[in-house]
Amino acid sequence: MQKRGIYISVGGVSLVVISFAVAMSLVSSTGFPDSEFAISDMMEGMFDEVTDRTQIEPGETGTFSFDASSGVDSVFWGIQIMDFQSGDSVSISISNIYGDDLGTFQSDQPALFETMKIENPDIYSFHVKNTGPRPINTMMMFTKNPETSEKFSDPDSPLVKTLVPLAISGILLMIGIIVIIIGVIILVIDYRKKSSRFT
Repeated sequence: MQKRGIYISVGGVSLVVISFAVAMSLVSSTGFPDSEFAISDMMEGMFDEVTDRTQIEPGETGTFSFDASSGVDSVFWGIQIMDFQSGDSVSISISNIYGDDLGTFQSDQPALFETMKIENPDIYSFHVKNTGPRPINTMMMFTKNPETSEKFSDPDSPLVKTLVPLAISGILLMIGIIVIIIGVIILVIDYRKKSSRFT
């Protein structure tokens, strides 16, 4: 019986193991607690402003403000549900001091990041409504002018040191799973070919 399927599957398993090793080494080096972690800690220095951790009850709204009154052309903002569980969700609406509606975003993931163009210098309010069934703990992060910020272009930045390895780990995991599936398919095909010779 040909062993090519076995070799391919073993290669896929190796990629999966490597991806987990990369992820675990990153987690160990950053010292995340077992229960939850803050993205702002993982990417320390990436954000100009990080809000306090705020608890929001179901159906209630928490408001976070960001001062873009001078020298700000755009803002990279994000929200994290610190203690995320399946079913948690938030709705984020943005307004200025005049109450103008500047956009609404929905998320049912642990974190959401967006970039907003600043048309007029102002103080912007981010109204975070808990649309899920239980209380959640949230935190918001802001970075001014991400297009020109060295925090995004510096090769030694937390973005490069943390998110890039995580992305590579995720890619390796997906490739590994695909290779395993291909290996199993080849194993089945080879087995059927061998069986057909004896029938």
